[in-house]
Amino acid sequence: MSPPRLRLTRRARVELHDYPVDAAWSPDAAALVLVGGEGSVQWIEVATAATQTLGAHAGGALAISWQSAGNRFATSGQDGEVRLWDARTREARVIHTAAEWSERIAFAGHGKLLAVATGRQITVYDADGAEQMRLGEHAGNIAALAWKPKSSELAAVGNGGARVHRVQPVPAQSRDYPWKGACLTASFSPDGRVLASGLQDGSVHFWYLAAGTQSEMKGYGSRVTCTGWSASGRQLVTAADDQIVIWDFGGRGPEGSEPLQLRGHTGRLTQLQCQPQGPHFVSGARDRRLLLWQPALSREPLDADLLDEEIAVLRWSNNGQLLAAADRGGVLTIYALTR
Repeated sequence: MSPPRLRLTRRARVELHDYPVDAAWSPDAAALVLVGGEGSVQWIEVATAATQTLGAHAGGALAISWQSAGNRFATSGQDGEVRLWDARTREARVIHTAAEWSERIAFAGHGKLLAVATGRQITVYDADGAEQMRLGEHAGNIAALAWKPKSSELAAVGNGGARVHRVQPVPAQSRDYPWKGACLTASFSPDGRVLASGLQDGSVHFWYLAAGTQSEMKGYGSRVTCTGWSASGRQLVTAADDQIVIWDFGGRGPEGSEPLQLRGHTGRLTQLQCQPQGPHFVSGARDRRLLLWQPALSREPLDADLLDEEIAVLRWSNNGQLLAAADRGGVLTIYALTR
């Protein structure tokens, strides 16, 4: 007898009073911090749904990243600032200022380094907020950042392909992986062997880094805005418009194979998140639908929920047992996976 399918069960509903643009869970999943389009940085206690506004970025917030297994998180905003927060005191200090926005920030998986992308430039800080280095400028603005798992290697993508920086040990070394077109996303496979990117031209490109080879998967009807790897590393899940396409990297890999295509949305997908330490992924779209998937069990969604407005943010907790979903109208719903 097969085990019962998991479901999404609502745990809490919170009015944010701001348009959510990004969110991050604390490592223990006891708290969630959201940043909003009007600039707010909001702390939510998961057990009680109590909300505290910690501060604001003038003009609007842009991104947040929480240090894995640590007590620090970083936020950036249209004020040109990147702030490093102490989760214990809930106070912040500015570690980076620039005339341009820092739209991409990311802590390395080991939590010791923070990358800040400002236009074409990447600045790397240590966990205390001390600047470590500035990497050579990219040819164009950086569209996405991704740290290679269990390493100090950082990928940055944009117009013209990818560049991977090995920032430790010093001195840093960089290697270009050129490709025509505008790369929009950056996703490392869990073993760090493959770097995948969705492109503006309606394709997915990936690089086998050690071998120095690359491949392209075409046929999408529009730009590919979401890419993510299953926890096992076997599936690359991608989304374009209202379509979900899954490539199988088992065996000889996806070249020459037919992908699995899933349809459950009637509007363009805005969010796609693979479950850490589990076989599920969730998708959200302009149709307001939140869908829970496990392709190995079914090509139909395992569960669904309808939010009030277009889904703006989806984030799994680090243990993969809780899910935060925030809609464009500023309502946050926290779900638990239950049988």
